[in-house]
Amino acid sequence: HCPAVMLHDGRVLVIGGMNNTTETTTEVLDIASGTSSPGPKMDIARRGASATLLPEGGRVLVIGGELSDGTSLATTVVLDVAKNNTSAGPKLSIPRSFCTAVKLPDDRIFVMGGYSGSDQVSTSEILSMPN
Repeated sequence: HCPAVMLHDGRVLVIGGMNNTTETTTEVLDIASGTSSPGPKMDIARRGASATLLPEGGRVLVIGGELSDGTSLATTVVLDVAKNNTSAGPKLSIPRSFCTAVKLPDDRIFVMGGYSGSDQVSTSEILSMPN
């Protein structure tokens, strides 16, 4: 229930998930050296989120997900691995967990499907990142 994204430098960012409880943590895995280190900590624990690498270096957009009680989220968060911090991203039009997201050629993010609580979502939306 946790997304992982390969960063531009070849490291892998593992985001949230669940280990007896929903996690706020992220971890940066350096596959070449076989080491790991803590990444930026999210302000909200999420599982079932989607994540997409942004064009600016080590930034990743984490999209939706759900709380440990199954409540789907309509929020996104930008994780900046290089600066080890987070910031709010664009808001989703509806809460979504277990959705799919892909970066479009113009750097907008196409988000589709997933669940909102226990209801399956059959809609899609496009997110624009603020400058």
